[in-house]
Amino acid sequence: MLLELSAVLALLASVFSGLQAVSVEYGLKNGTDTEHTSPALAATVVTIVVSVAVFWGLLFVRGVSFDGVTVGQLAPFALAGLGNPAAFRLLYFRGIDRVGARVAAAVVGANPAIAALLAVPVLGESFTVASGVGLLCIVAGGVVLQISRSTSDGGDDLLVAEFARLEARDLVVPVAAMVMLGASFVLVAIGLNGYSDPLVGTAVGQTAALIAFVALFGVSPDVRSRVRIRDRTALGAFTLAGVFVAANWLAWFSALQSGTVITVVPLSNVYPLVIVGISYAMVRQVPRSPRLLGGITVIIAGATLMQLG
Repeated sequence: MLLELSAVLALLASVFSGLQAVSVEYGLKNGTDTEHTSPALAATVVTIVVSVAVFWGLLFVRGVSFDGVTVGQLAPFALAGLGNPAAFRLLYFRGIDRVGARVAAAVVGANPAIAALLAVPVLGESFTVASGVGLLCIVAGGVVLQISRSTSDGGDDLLVAEFARLEARDLVVPVAAMVMLGASFVLVAIGLNGYSDPLVGTAVGQTAALIAFVALFGVSPDVRSRVRIRDRTALGAFTLAGVFVAANWLAWFSALQSGTVITVVPLSNVYPLVIVGISYAMVRQVPRSPRLLGGITVIIAGATLMQLG
């Protein structure tokens, strides 16, 4: 029953992650001035501020007391928040700037594999044949859908060509982002083993990320000047995305509380399927691209195998 609950929560986290991405994309396309600002960085900051407000608001309503809680118990959550979203977002955006969105998405899309591989020696988790194959399917399908969203016809060939033009050092930043993201899931699991309150964990993690960005603004006037939003449409979209971020974090923290990293992380990373579904639903169409349909099929097969495993 616990495994079933963790799977439902992980898939729910994917839904909220997909909604977050769609909201941010809408805000970026509708009303942001990119000449002297960084809309992506602004979206990151707004979503973190909103999610922190949501978490601490919920803690206040619930009347959670921190009596008896040690710094050591909260440290894994804080480190996870510094890794994702703080360091991860900065590395990911820098990776996009260096190698392009397609290559960066393809590399970062493999983060569930990193989380699963770290969970084996660190948490003592183990693979079954079904869960291993399911993990590979979800990673491969997710990468295909991420690439398909940012390519036109012949997207796969284009990606191969882009990889061929790169040198090994060009991939350092997106690979670092991928490792940072995968490791953050393991840190959360470690934290929940020592203090099993997902709401407190999410609040601490997001607060640590917010503090990191505030510190960055303090030492970098250039970064601070780029976080500006002049349009209400964009601000509204980013604020809504922040609510979805809070729901996403709470769902996958709760999933990790009752499940394992090897099963939860891949299922919480099927959000590209959610994004594709929302995108087509908004225009009242169905996907016809063989590449898209193949990615969808592989993800569904992978999620099924993860449950069988």
